[in-house]
Formats: sequence, structure tokens, C-alpha cells
Amino acid sequence: MRKSLVVVLTLLSVLSFSSSVLACGESVFRAGKGLHYRAFTAPIPGTVLVYARTDGERAVADSLQQAGHDVHVVASDDEMAAQLRSKAFDVIVAPFGMRETVAATSSESVSHPALIPVLDKSSTDLRVAKAEFGDVVMSDDDIRKYLKAIHHSLKTHGA
Repeated sequence: MRKSLVVVLTLLSVLSFSSSVLACGESVFRAGKGLHYRAFTAPIPGTVLVYARTDGERAVADSLQQAGHDVHVVASDDEMAAQLRSKAFDVIVAPFGMRETVAATSSESVSHPALIPVLDKSSTDLRVAKAEFGDVVMSDDDIRKYLKAIHHSLKTHGA
């Protein structure tokens, strides 16, 4: 009796540990329109406008799309202005140096999306960016940092 109790308690411990590991959301099978695997999942999917001029920036946009966000990619100020006038966005991911342009353009938008600035890895403006914006990502950050910043912004701004 004592031996079976120890075995049962051990099995319950292992099962509870494994369920908490799976709850972290890093690898999830999503059911819906078919079952598919996502390496990373956005807990709160949002509508994201990504200012992407390089292949690396487009790769980030693709990863955000695969995580479950509704992503729109623009490569110029005119495209960004047109998108902001035609659609409501929750978040804009754009280079830190474009913050004035993004602010001026997003003021015309009905949704007034939050900006998540992207700093170059060699930038010295990190302290300034963190003081001005709560969420800041570096250009060489892992997709998890982008997802975390977007998630925090969506929770904060009630999207």
C-alpha cells in the first residue's frame, strides 16, 4: 500500500510539472481550421503594422504573422500613412529614428496605435528610448522579445 502511494504521488508530480512546462506557450498546437504547430504563440492577437525595409525586418514581420498577429508590412512613409488611414492598428513596430514621422502619421489614424521602437544594436539611444517608450526592442533581438513587447502593449492599451 505504501509503495503504491509513493508511485501515485510521483506520477502526479511528474504530470503536474509537465503541464506547467507546456503552459509557457513556446510550442503549441492550435486547433481551429485544422491542427497546426506554432513555435511561438501570441496570447492576445493584435493588428500590427511593421515598417520593414530590410530582409531582417520582413523576417520579423513573418514571425509575428506565424505567431498569430494580423501583420501588415509597409516600406515607406506614404504606405504607412495610407495603411493608417484605411485600417485600425493596435501596434506599430518601426525604427526608433522614425518616431516623429510615426507619431505625426498615426495622429491621423482613428485607432492611435502604440509604437514599439526598434533600435539598432549599436545604438546609444537605449536609455532615451526606454524613457520615452515603455517597450523597446533591439534589431538583433529574438522574436520572443518582440512578442513580449507587443503583448505588454496590447494589455496596457486594452486592445
